[in-house]
Amino acid sequence: MLSAFRPSSTTQLRAMSAKSSRPLTNVLKNSKSPYLLQHKDNPVHWQEWNSDTINLAKELDKPIFLSSGYSACHWCHVLAHESFENEAIAKIMNDSFVNIKLDREERPDIDRIYMTYLQATQGGGGWPLSVFLTPNLEPFFAGTYFPRERFRTLLLRIKELWDQDRQRCEELGKNTIESLRDLSGSSTTPSSLSAILDAKPDQSLWRYYVRTHDARYGGFSPRDSQSTGPKFPSCALTLEPLSRFAVLPPRRYESDNREQARQMAVHMIRRMWEGGIHDWAGGGFARYSVDEKWRVPHFEKMLYDQAQLMSAAVAFAGICVPEISRSASADDLERDRKLCEAVAVDILRYVMRDLRSPQGAFFGAEDADSAPAPGERKAEGGFYLWDKAEFDQVVGEDAEIVGFIFGVQPDGNVPPRHDAHGEMTGKNILFRAHSLREAAVQFGFKGDEEGQIQEKINVAMEKLRHRREETRERPGLDDKVVCAWNGLMISGLARIACLLDPKDYPEVKDALPAAEAVVRFVKENMWDESTKTLYRSWREGKGAIAQTDDYACLIAALIDLYEATGKEDYLMFARDLQVRQDELFWDDKDKGYFASAADEHVLVRMKDGSDGAEASASSTSVHNLLRLGMFFADEDSMWEGKAHETITSLAREITRYPSSVAYTVAALMEIQSGSRSLYLTGREDDPFVQGARKALGGVYKPGTVLVHISPDRLPRKLAEKNVTVRELVSAGKAGQPGLSVCEGKTCGLPMRSLDEVRKYLLDG
Repeated sequence: MLSAFRPSSTTQLRAMSAKSSRPLTNVLKNSKSPYLLQHKDNPVHWQEWNSDTINLAKELDKPIFLSSGYSACHWCHVLAHESFENEAIAKIMNDSFVNIKLDREERPDIDRIYMTYLQATQGGGGWPLSVFLTPNLEPFFAGTYFPRERFRTLLLRIKELWDQDRQRCEELGKNTIESLRDLSGSSTTPSSLSAILDAKPDQSLWRYYVRTHDARYGGFSPRDSQSTGPKFPSCALTLEPLSRFAVLPPRRYESDNREQARQMAVHMIRRMWEGGIHDWAGGGFARYSVDEKWRVPHFEKMLYDQAQLMSAAVAFAGICVPEISRSASADDLERDRKLCEAVAVDILRYVMRDLRSPQGAFFGAEDADSAPAPGERKAEGGFYLWDKAEFDQVVGEDAEIVGFIFGVQPDGNVPPRHDAHGEMTGKNILFRAHSLREAAVQFGFKGDEEGQIQEKINVAMEKLRHRREETRERPGLDDKVVCAWNGLMISGLARIACLLDPKDYPEVKDALPAAEAVVRFVKENMWDESTKTLYRSWREGKGAIAQTDDYACLIAALIDLYEATGKEDYLMFARDLQVRQDELFWDDKDKGYFASAADEHVLVRMKDGSDGAEASASSTSVHNLLRLGMFFADEDSMWEGKAHETITSLAREITRYPSSVAYTVAALMEIQSGSRSLYLTGREDDPFVQGARKALGGVYKPGTVLVHISPDRLPRKLAEKNVTVRELVSAGKAGQPGLSVCEGKTCGLPMRSLDEVRKYLLDG
């Protein structure tokens, strides 16, 4: 029994040592992290994660309380307000623990270890992550958010357990670390690429989509198709693989599910667009919806969601064309393409206006909590919600019809079950409750009723946006620059620039310059050429060292930007970064990539295989390596070999749980379908070259790369590593307008007319 426990003399000496040590203070005022700075005035004596703090915990011989979160996290704020700002709670924490605050966005490697432990022991996870560690960093208890009294009781119970049965805590911690090391070890299932392909993970993934697709409200519910939420975009797990299912032809003896996949994806995009997860007044999308209808968002807006949704919308705009989707009607394709274009442009407007830094990079997030007016108490969604009286007053004479379309109610439209703290009572979230056609019937419009009503909506939303900006306190801005997320945004900007015509969408003319500005910022502020060091974050100076996902996302971005601009330097920088990524993170023993570099205070060097809110570093790297093998054809065996080894390192996950590594499965689908390299020759101002680029940019073709060869800008460095480029340059054919299609080492005759290009897109 605990009451019968008597501390040993060693325990007594440790306690005496701790009592005699110097007092601690809250040191977060010196941090650069917006999340840590939110806690600088807490009475808790917060420390940062570093060698000094960890050595201090050993010196004091105290357990560590690790609190990991991020600045836009609503429940992180709730825990802080209820407990970390409470003097009595803080005293227990300060007397009993060394308390460490961690920004999970700066150190995902640390967060990943302890989140994996939480998920393994509790069956789920989330933030804030609350973990108790031994001074040797071994976890022995973890949870997420705790209400104040439960948290107080937990603190006292953990202290009692540590004082009376420390050995048990340490044994739990050591066993946990050993289990995590086993979990992060090599795969024990099919170890060859052919064996993995024989298991048909793509067909397993497709069956998963069919089983979990919510035909009512769009999207996917992992438990079943009738789930009540929450729902996340999770593009790497949903829209990215679906884009391959929608385009790549089925193999022999397999059903043709392309149109069904397209419809699944577009239905999800449409319901998100219509829902409250979409910020109708200001643009952009919240991180997730707490309900199954996409109506009630968790209001934080993350850069990585905007970037991935933009790219996915661009992809499906390029799928909703007759050249690709031949089973759908022209009217359906036109409607769906316009939807996807609207989503992409909406996000573009939002990020360029609200998330772009003066230096050209993009900030990380906007907070879930905000004040309805300057100086008032912050609440979830305060910036975004409307009571009917204010809505009517701002919108004016069109308030009735616009309110009808967006579900505005006198008593508010937020179901109480989705309002845990009663902060949204009497308020309205804007979502498309009725279609334009329904509104036309309801209010007796005739003629071009939908055009008239859409114009009323546009005017109303602009009025509401201005009212918010003028009278409300904006959500807190996490103004750090995260390399991986900026890489995702570069990709989105490059892709939208290729797809859309500035004549139709004037904002698009700024997309490529913005993408190139991000690369300049990274090279000037987050890349040390002399030491070949990339940094993960920047805010008032360099932050943490980059991790594998930073390299992978930036490499993917540079490849996308090369294809959009034809500027060889971007492609060569991508290759250099891939070489560096391999040097830092490659696992020579079991293959695949570690998620971070070796660090004495990261007890388990884990691998980032599973996709989630973002594609994993491993899956992104597989796609990068396959693309680099096509560009640098002389080295294709090296790059493709690395890609295949990365895939086989994930064999267990791919064959048993393909839905968790869906973006890697998408790469497998491209491998099976075969790759093509397109070589576009001619001067940049040549009508054929410009027309071919426009035609290629408007159609989604996975597993294809575009190589630019222009006499205005000869790719001499690429020519050293690609025999086809070398031959075209040396033969003086760079100035002859044409498009050649190569499969492996075999190239067809160049197309010389745009009619031939269009026919290739239709038949190829």
